[in-house]
Amino acid sequence: MKVNYGSSVPISTVDWHGKVSIVFFLRGCPYRCPYCQNHSLLFESNVVDTSVLEAEIKKSRPFVSNVVFSGGEPLMQKDAVKHLAGFAKKIGLLVGIHTNGYYPHVMAELMEEGLVDKFFIDVKAPLDNAEDYAKAIGCKDYTDIHIDPQLVMEKVTESINLVLGNNVELELRTTIIRDFMGSSDDVCNIARSISELTGRKDVVYVLQQGFAENAMLESLRDIKPLSRDEMLELADLTHEFLDNIYVRTKEKGNEKVNFESV
Repeated sequence: MKVNYGSSVPISTVDWHGKVSIVFFLRGCPYRCPYCQNHSLLFESNVVDTSVLEAEIKKSRPFVSNVVFSGGEPLMQKDAVKHLAGFAKKIGLLVGIHTNGYYPHVMAELMEEGLVDKFFIDVKAPLDNAEDYAKAIGCKDYTDIHIDPQLVMEKVTESINLVLGNNVELELRTTIIRDFMGSSDDVCNIARSISELTGRKDVVYVLQQGFAENAMLESLRDIKPLSRDEMLELADLTHEFLDNIYVRTKEKGNEKVNFESV
């Protein structure tokens, strides 16, 4: 079986909090997020046999507890991901998948077949604001994206509900980019939309410190990232809607927010 392969990180401690992972970045994505750091994965091809990735998994196996598939958007390559997830499970590894939530039917298949242990879903904008989602996924800046943002929000919503309904571990996260998708209103509206969608306050929600120096959209590349203190201030504002909030920064890594001390 073939896979359009980007790159890998043999040993990572940041892609699944509390666990050591091998991470594969697969090529292709239906979005054109202006702040994307991995945009080289969107336009080039490197088709290899899945045995190449299997060999990497075997090599890292003594040091890791799981495999994470990231991208790009890994679920564009359903058959390859299912094959590799099955291989990982057979040798005793957990499987995590970073996804933009656009492929709920693939997520359903993976859960039905017991091939995934955790989903990490990007919530790029409020789940009830098509204009903001269009901005976040590149509809306003790129002509090669032909996706209805309303449909995108519906698919992300379906994906979140599917995972929660199947009791599979879930992390929702938003990459915070100053002056793009990072204001207090932006973050509060995303948190509110998650709370209203799920009817819960205990969903894990991570605010990720975004770095735009390698962004696909050149005009974003001079934007200064938010500091850890600024990220914590945003987290405090989201507490009106959600309780289980983390901030992920270069300074301190992954931190669960203790709202009594923020």
